Amino acid sequence: MPQDPLRAPWGAVFDVDGTMVDNHAWHQAGWIELGRRRGLPIDADYYRTHIHSKDNEVILGIMRRNFSMPELGQDIADEKEAIYRELYRPVLKPMAGLTAFLDQLRAQGTPCAVASNAPEPNARMILDALGIEDLFAAVVTPGPALPGKPKPDIFLAAAAALGLPPARCVVFEDSYSGFLAAEAAGMPCVAILHGAAAVSLPYAERTQARHRDFTTVRLPELLEELGL
Repeated sequence: MPQDPLRAPWGAVFDVDGTMVDNHAWHQAGWIELGRRRGLPIDADYYRTHIHSKDNEVILGIMRRNFSMPELGQDIADEKEAIYRELYRPVLKPMAGLTAFLDQLRAQGTPCAVASNAPEPNARMILDALGIEDLFAAVVTPGPALPGKPKPDIFLAAAAALGLPPARCVVFEDSYSGFLAAEAAGMPCVAILHGAAAVSLPYAERTQARHRDFTTVRLPELLEELGL
């Protein structure tokens, strides 16, 4: 069993989309299909420019302005997420090396949390499908009083849930918004770059460690590199 988080020397905080799983193509497909159904001009370029790595509240605000449609409501985002889950669940698989890495954390009693811009049902679908939900002490996602990345709030909330200072919580991330949020939170960040969009790569240079996926992440070396 994981040790008491209040006594743990460090904790791990995971993003989900693009980090635990390489699923950005299915999010893009979900938004494009939503656009087709609703008559909205959403294509791959619009997704990359205005949607990728943002939380739905921000996305809806941008869409209202871009499309001059102030009436767009939460039902739009809810419909897209339902489309995404329908498309992605049958093909869902972990990022390379993730399962073995999580097994190491479990064996060492490292407390873990999720901090994702994804809606909570999406994040929990991933954890449930991978059979790892019991490893995570908290699943933190944006809400009315908890803004998403690039603001640091959900990372700070995850650290608080683990009972650890932010500087002793290692973030695993793939996107520029996550890299910026970790930096603002004062949390060391490991960039997982297999599924990272081109726009995120320059920001990855600001992280403390960079790996293509989890197959090359070695705990002793990583903790030494991060000074933990």
